[in-house]
Amino acid sequence: GGGWAEGVKDWWANKWLSVRCSLIGVVVGVIPGLGGSVVDWIAYGHTVQTAKDKSKFGSGDVRGVIGPESSNNAKEGGGLVPTLLFGIPGSGSMAIFISAVALLGSGSIEVGPSMLKNNLDFTYAIVWLLALANVVGTIICIAASGGIAKLTEIRFALLAPFLFMIIAFAAFQSRQEIWDLVALFGIGLLGILMRRFDWSRPAFLIGFVLSAPAERYTNQAYQIAASRFRRGFDEGIEYIFSPIVIVLIIITLLSVVIGLRQAKNIQAEGVVAAGSKRAPVVFLLAVTTYIALAYWNASVIPDFARMDRVFPVFVATVALVGCALLLVQMMRSEETAPIFADREDEEADDNVYGLWATMGWFASLLAASALVGFILALAGFLLLFIRVRAGKSWGYAAIYTAFGIAFICAMAWTLNRDFPPGLLQSYFDLPWPLT
Repeated sequence: GGGWAEGVKDWWANKWLSVRCSLIGVVVGVIPGLGGSVVDWIAYGHTVQTAKDKSKFGSGDVRGVIGPESSNNAKEGGGLVPTLLFGIPGSGSMAIFISAVALLGSGSIEVGPSMLKNNLDFTYAIVWLLALANVVGTIICIAASGGIAKLTEIRFALLAPFLFMIIAFAAFQSRQEIWDLVALFGIGLLGILMRRFDWSRPAFLIGFVLSAPAERYTNQAYQIAASRFRRGFDEGIEYIFSPIVIVLIIITLLSVVIGLRQAKNIQAEGVVAAGSKRAPVVFLLAVTTYIALAYWNASVIPDFARMDRVFPVFVATVALVGCALLLVQMMRSEETAPIFADREDEEADDNVYGLWATMGWFASLLAASALVGFILALAGFLLLFIRVRAGKSWGYAAIYTAFGIAFICAMAWTLNRDFPPGLLQSYFDLPWPLT
């Protein structure tokens, strides 16, 4: 209908944005372990950065959909490059793909260089099937879009507990400890506060995802450089100032300089009204305190493991310098300056319950899970949340709770997973799923 025609016109008007973000998706998809986690944020940041009018971002600008979705589709093609050429999965889905090939091929097909040599026809079939899957997926999504769009009409108070239930269950599978849920709540709260004060969440997410491989490669480079210097000063200097290292340093410096020059464009995500000085400054001081504690914790690592403190000390030092500069800028700026952006005032009318009241509901679920286990706590949480927060009847809340518990139990049974136990389970031997 007319809606689809309008959508095609919007895409055509931003076709070069789609092309650029597709290239970003391919490049990021080639990097193993990075693509699926951050490609949408990188593409969104590029979209905001290159847009002339940024006032509508965060409130329904179609470019904020075109850019990330273009990169999201393209990343799968990029993820095939390390997967097919070297047998290194470019993402979690590619790791599943390698396992499926190993199972279906019964050992006769091995993903990597040998497959290009011995099963070239199979390689081409994979590439063409990926392209075909995108076409078929588009057709299915178009057909189902009417029903999917109706999900937006469901009140958030009815969706939130169901979504949090699934997210909490998934987070628990990390180490299968109650602290996984505490970490989930803490990171979620940090993300909410970063959005409130207009801090870059994509930058945090990219750094969080890249932290482990970056530390690993830093330690490897440190070991290699140390061994070279032990052999001779000239050999160590030759390694440090090798052409590839110089090129990487230049690229890094250019990225920093360009980022600083275009900081206002990169950070802008719609127009955020400035609030008072106190809340942004308190948040900055809290972040600075945490980084300072991390610096101290890394600096006391014993000398026999001194290599392990190189990366965290360096990162914490850079972060502390940045926090200090930001604090000085805050102290010297007027209260109406954009640096004191605060979304709490502009969203107060839309959220009559407030941030802390809503977070209190989810915190109560974690506390109850630690006492009586996840399933019993979840049952009480769903029942009370739908009755009190959503304002539905007791009968509606009971049906909602029964459906939610049945759904999560079916999922756990299918995946052969357990639920977070509580203090109650340490004293009583309860049947599944109350274990």
